[in-house]
Amino acid sequence: MRAALLERDIGTVIRIFRRWTGASQTDVSVLTGVPQPDVSDLERGARHVTALELFERFADGLCIPRPLLGLAERQPNATPQRVATEAAPNVKSVDFIEWIAEHSSLSVREAHDRLTARIGEIRNLPESERHQRAYTRGRLTRDQLVAALEHFYAASSQEGYGLYKAHMGNHTLVTSVLTKPGWLQARVPLGTSAEHFQFIPPTAAPIPTPLLEGELLDAAIDRLAQAELSTTVLVNNPIYQLLRIAIEPGRLQAAVTLVDFATYALTMDLLEAELMDSLADVTGHFAATTTRGQRLRLPLRDAHLPSVTHALDFDRRICAGGPVALMAAARPRGLAGRRSPDYALLVQERSPRVLNVVGRLAVIPKAFHGPMVEPSAEADLSTSVHRELEEELLGRDELGNVFDEGLRKIDPFHTDLLSEPLRWLLDHKDPSAYRLECVGFGVNLLTGNYEFPCLIVINDDEWWTRFGGQIEANWEIRQVRLYSSRDAAGLQDLMLDPRWSNEGLFAFVEGLRRLAELDTASRVTVPEIDAEA
Repeated sequence: MRAALLERDIGTVIRIFRRWTGASQTDVSVLTGVPQPDVSDLERGARHVTALELFERFADGLCIPRPLLGLAERQPNATPQRVATEAAPNVKSVDFIEWIAEHSSLSVREAHDRLTARIGEIRNLPESERHQRAYTRGRLTRDQLVAALEHFYAASSQEGYGLYKAHMGNHTLVTSVLTKPGWLQARVPLGTSAEHFQFIPPTAAPIPTPLLEGELLDAAIDRLAQAELSTTVLVNNPIYQLLRIAIEPGRLQAAVTLVDFATYALTMDLLEAELMDSLADVTGHFAATTTRGQRLRLPLRDAHLPSVTHALDFDRRICAGGPVALMAAARPRGLAGRRSPDYALLVQERSPRVLNVVGRLAVIPKAFHGPMVEPSAEADLSTSVHRELEEELLGRDELGNVFDEGLRKIDPFHTDLLSEPLRWLLDHKDPSAYRLECVGFGVNLLTGNYEFPCLIVINDDEWWTRFGGQIEANWEIRQVRLYSSRDAAGLQDLMLDPRWSNEGLFAFVEGLRRLAELDTASRVTVPEIDAEA
C-alpha cells in the first residue's frame, strides 16, 4: 500500500483497500463521493487521478493520512472559512417549501429560511462525516431492517397477514412486504376488463395529513436540504393514493384518488431513513437496542404508520405506490449456437438521482402510479406500466417533463407519440406474443407504499430481434443487468444478493414463479421457489 501511495496510484490503492476491508466499489463511491463508474475505471487502470481535489477525496474518504499521498494536512479552520464565503443556496424545491408552509405553523419565508439554514449546517459537516453516514446506511442489510420492523409491529400483527418470504433450497429470503395468500399469484391480465380502477376526485376523498411540528417538521426540512445538495430529482406532480383494493385470481378492483407528490415525499418517504439511522450508529455497527428487546424510538413512524391495522387502513392514511414489473423478452437462438432460446430478464441498480431505494436492485420498470394529464382515464395500472416501460427502457422523453418546463403534450398516449417498440407490443396483444399481468399485491411496511408486482412477457422473439438494440436505461437507472431465464445458477445467486430492495425482490420472485408457469417452449430453467405470507 505504501508503494502505491508513494506513486499516487489510486487504482492500486482502491484494489488493496477493497481486498482488506471487503468493501464494494459502491462503498468506495459513497466514502469518497466519486461516482461508482469512475471508481471502476480507476481500479481497472482505464483512468488515473490527476486532480488535487480527487486525491484529497480518496485520502479523507478512505482515512489515509494526507502526507502519505503528498498532501498537506487539512488546516483546522479551512472548512469554516470556505463555508463562510459561500453564497446563499439557490433553492430549487419551491413547491415543497410552500407545501411545508401549508402543513405547519411556518410562513413560506420562515420555511425557506429554515431550509437554507439547514443546507448551511450540512455543508459545514466534514465530508468524511457525510460519507460515513451514507456508508453506514448502505451496510445495513434487508434482514436487519425486516427484523426491526417485525419487532416494532409485533403487538399489532393482523391475523391472516404476514411478511412475504421466499424459500429456495436452504435459503429463506425475507422482505418487509405485508401480504396474504389471497393477494399472491393473482394472475390478473392488465389492460383488460379484469382490471378495474375507479377514480374518486380528491374533494370526495380527503386524506388526512398530520400537522408538521417538532421532529416531523425537522425531518421534512432535512429531507429537502439533502435533496438540494444532491442530484435527487423532486417534482411535485400528482400521484395516485390507494383507497380500496380487492384482488383475487384473475380479477383486480381498486379505487384511487390524487395527492401531491410532496405529501408523500415529506411524510411517508422519511420512514425508511429514520429506521436506518436508528439502527446504525456512527461506527456502522448494528444498534444494540434491537438485541435487548427494547422498542426503537421512531417518532415519524409513530405518527405516520404506527400499526399494521393503520397500514391496511388505506383511506385514512397517505398511501402512495405503484407497479414494480419484471420484464421477460424472448430471444432467439444465439449466433453460432451460443445459447438456446430463452427470455432476457432485466434488473436495475437504482441511480442516485431517484428519491428512494438508491443503489438498490430492482426490476424494470419501477414506477409511482400517477397520471399525466387525465386522472380518470389513466387510473388503470397498465397505463403506468407502459409509460414507465417507454421512459426507462425504450428511449422516450420524460412525459412529466422532469427537466423541461415547456408545455406537455395534450394526449401523451396518442398512437402517433408512442415509441415503435411499444406500438409493436400494443398491436400484438395476443398472449402468445405479448402478455402483461399483475401477479400479486402487498404493502411495504418499510415505506407504507402499496406494491403491485407485475410481469411483462414478450413471447415473440421478433420483438427482441427488431428492438433489442434500442433498449437503453434512462437517468433513473445507474446500471442494467441482463440475465438469461435458463441460467438457474445465476438467477439463484442474483436472488441471494443482499442489495435487493424489498419490493424489487418481491416482484422478481413472484414474476419468475409466474414466468415458469407460463413457459411452454422450454425457455425457463429456474430454482425451485416456495413463497409464503
